[in-house]
Amino acid sequence: MNSINAPTSTVGAPWRSTPWHRVRQTDVAGERPHAVDSSLAIPSQRLELVREHGDFSLAYTTAVQPGLQYFGDDRGYISYDNRWGYTFVLGDPVAAPKDRQRLIEQFVGQHRRVAFCQISPATAQIVQRCKFYVNEMGIDSTVSLEGYDFRGQEKKWLRTAEAWTSRRGYTTREGTTEPVSVDHIEAVSLAWRATRRVKRKEVRFLNRPFVTSDEPGTRRFYFFDAQQRLLAFVFFDPLYRDGRLIGYVACSKRRHPDAPVYAEQAIMKHAIEVFQREGCQELRLGLSPFASIEDREYRSSWFFNRVFRYGFSSRVVNKFFYNVQGHAEYKRRYRGREEKVYFATKSQFNPFQLAALIKVCKVV
Repeated sequence: MNSINAPTSTVGAPWRSTPWHRVRQTDVAGERPHAVDSSLAIPSQRLELVREHGDFSLAYTTAVQPGLQYFGDDRGYISYDNRWGYTFVLGDPVAAPKDRQRLIEQFVGQHRRVAFCQISPATAQIVQRCKFYVNEMGIDSTVSLEGYDFRGQEKKWLRTAEAWTSRRGYTTREGTTEPVSVDHIEAVSLAWRATRRVKRKEVRFLNRPFVTSDEPGTRRFYFFDAQQRLLAFVFFDPLYRDGRLIGYVACSKRRHPDAPVYAEQAIMKHAIEVFQREGCQELRLGLSPFASIEDREYRSSWFFNRVFRYGFSSRVVNKFFYNVQGHAEYKRRYRGREEKVYFATKSQFNPFQLAALIKVCKVV
């Protein structure tokens, strides 16, 4: 691959030449060494690429999530992780559309047992040409903010949430970590996690791990009761295109058991109105896992088709692990645009790869 040009810290500024540093690396699968760009180890350099090409839900987390590895050059990168000899790519390449196929072909040329997770239709077309099986793994919902309103029966639930919480002295405010207090934020997070099936660890990879401290470009909205006690919050990651902020994606939501059921809806309505006033184009709600699986467009793996369909319909999964049906229905109530996202693998049948992905995500 070509030499690296690391960007300066200003979006749209000239690129400053930085050479390749060849690092001998061998992953769990025993793959051959490959060139690694040392600048990609610096989050600020990855964020420069996100500001140019980060218009999909996972873009920001590919740049900042701890534990990920990177493959790429000055024009883009692929983020990934390994487990048990399998390599999992997180989302689309963070690169211009014209560079994505090049990066993908170079990556799969150097890595065996690769799977692509939560990729867009455009990336799914590329990996299908690379002889991957491509399965739908759910839908990503987007609210177009221009012209979006809360009128009508379909949006009554959001109006009700705002009115109910306002009458009882609850308030939603945007802020940074310091005035709210790290201790209070962590207390809400720990109380929320105590109600989850996966309690001991933060789920990661496909889910953005919770971060208490402030991060560049992110937005944080907090929900307080009449006594100014923090009860809930929603954090948002930025979305960019061609160096311009175009919107946000909801990434971290936590609610104390003492919070009213309307807390999250009240926060979301408030945040939508703020983003609209600022001229943002869209708000992404993120992945609804296993929702609306059809697998009619691409050559798909029958094994993953059945697993994903079962994951959505199974009473055991929804009751004891994760309520994927309720999760999907909640997002549909916003009446946004739904886009299929995909999982791609070379394997027609591979339960070990599925188990490795579950391990990467720390679901169990």
